Amino acid sequence: MSYTPLTAVFEFEGGHYVPLLPAVFDFGGSYAGYVLPPSLVTSLTSTWSRPSAAADAGAVAGWSAVGQRDAVGVSGWGVGQVVDLQCDAPWSGMPAKDSSNDLEWGTASAMDGAATRAQWGDLPAKDLGVAPGWDQSIQPVEWQVRLVYNPRVPAKDATTRGRYQRSAEYRARKLQQQSSQLYVPPQPLAFAFDGGLYTPSVNGAVFFTFALPPTVAGQIGPVDASTGLPVRPARRVNHGSRLPWGRATPLDPVPTGIEYPDYEGPITIITPPAEPDILETYMIANSVSVVVLPDRVALDATNIRIGRDIDSFAWTLSANLFGRTSLNQVRPDASGPKEVEVTINGHVWVFLIERYSGARQFGKEAYTVTGVSRTQLLAAPYAPPRSRVNTADINAELAASNELINTGFTLNWDSYTLGPPDWTLPAGAFSYQSQTPMQVIAALAETAGGVVSPALASDELAILPRYRAPVWQWSSAVMDRIIPAAIIDDLGSEWQPQPDWNSCYVSGTNYGVAVDVRRTGTAGDNPAPDVFADWITGTEVARSRGIAEICKGGQQEIVTLNLPLFPAETAPGLVTPAQLCEVRDVDETWRGLCLSTEITAEGIGASRVKQSIRLERHHAEGA
Repeated sequence: MSYTPLTAVFEFEGGHYVPLLPAVFDFGGSYAGYVLPPSLVTSLTSTWSRPSAAADAGAVAGWSAVGQRDAVGVSGWGVGQVVDLQCDAPWSGMPAKDSSNDLEWGTASAMDGAATRAQWGDLPAKDLGVAPGWDQSIQPVEWQVRLVYNPRVPAKDATTRGRYQRSAEYRARKLQQQSSQLYVPPQPLAFAFDGGLYTPSVNGAVFFTFALPPTVAGQIGPVDASTGLPVRPARRVNHGSRLPWGRATPLDPVPTGIEYPDYEGPITIITPPAEPDILETYMIANSVSVVVLPDRVALDATNIRIGRDIDSFAWTLSANLFGRTSLNQVRPDASGPKEVEVTINGHVWVFLIERYSGARQFGKEAYTVTGVSRTQLLAAPYAPPRSRVNTADINAELAASNELINTGFTLNWDSYTLGPPDWTLPAGAFSYQSQTPMQVIAALAETAGGVVSPALASDELAILPRYRAPVWQWSSAVMDRIIPAAIIDDLGSEWQPQPDWNSCYVSGTNYGVAVDVRRTGTAGDNPAPDVFADWITGTEVARSRGIAEICKGGQQEIVTLNLPLFPAETAPGLVTPAQLCEVRDVDETWRGLCLSTEITAEGIGASRVKQSIRLERHHAEGA
């Protein structure tokens, strides 16, 4: 808001300042208070009464007469020296020439009352409505700018309005601006700048600001709180119709194209085995190397034998060394057993040398060393026995994984695709005394009809089913290896018939269930020996164990095959225990379960290598 006077005259030393017409002063802003300018103090009066001498007439204050004895500079509290006249305070006396610059409320001359009087002292009546807000003079007409945030909603919108009657739900929030007000002093004011800039008083109570106040936040604006979506767990549908016996085991080896929208488990495609190449002549460049870890010092060894059977949890090594120098490279010391790495045709094993024996003859020393794979570290004498009991429900896979905590080993238990299945052990059921981690893991695998399969060189072990598919379903099952007759060097068999069992009674002891597992399509009249185990606490584990026991019976033979050890990228490669193999013989094709594998090498370097496997073949319908 601005005010335009008729004529504004400022008294400056050396002449008059006449601004251009019209002169405009913008007093928009805030007013902090009012105090008299510090240049005039009307409350100080002189205490002397003598008239001053004629020479002091120029320093006489304009508002009273000074006595004669005051001419010598006597102060109110004593008689001062003449020399004190040079350091009088500036407010004790004013030169006569400054009388023309007196403020309007002092004693002004006649010419000051008319010519230099500020024209804005008498404000028109229309400006009275802009009185400052701190003096209770606000007129009722100014309330018309008040914002209302709770307008009444029409009746038709009563069902869709917000709960808190907010307005402008979708409008951007705007800040309210503070309106400036015009300050009207009670009397005319005169500004004396004396040719310089205006400097406010240091400790004054009145300051004038001509700057526009910044935009500040006004009252709280509406927000779209009523349009937010609540976040909470999704509603569970068809909770009562789910199957109570857990996840189903996928039986299809390849995708069938049928979608199962209600199945949430993983879908694993079992890749069929690679077809071996049938050639007239096979040329294999065998390569054998034995080094001591971690320095990888080459070791001269002969008669190397590596093997494992289906019921073992570690690979074994046997080799011959010549000379005490070679023996000292692998002989155990205060740090424990030494590790050796054996590489045969690209397949790598790592062994711990546990024992050695020697034979000395005149001019000849020969030693035989034996070792095991690193999974032996989970058994005696390396792992101390311990006891445990579970205080809460726990599943078998988690219980086996807990045995490997802080050991560096990892467990792979594919309970959905390969098996064996996982099950729950209630509180108090999973208990044992003085058992090593490997004993506990092997016992859990045996409870479900599975076996422990160690890795060749890494700290890993897997739980595999002894019979990935029942014997009577081998003809339709996906095999792990295909062995053609063209690569079989030698073949032998041993007939080992067993009763043709068709049922098995499996039960827990202190905890668990009792299940009579019967082969489908049979009367179950030839049961296998009953099985009792502490950790059989579910029907799924009892069924898996019963199938494994029934598969051990029937007319069967143990077939031994000698074949080359092909590299990993060439089929069939290395055949390991618990793998199902399809043997394509000259006159027939049959399937069998690998029970053991043995690799022999005559020496290091370019050596003669042979792989010997033992297969369990069943002569039954569907096998």
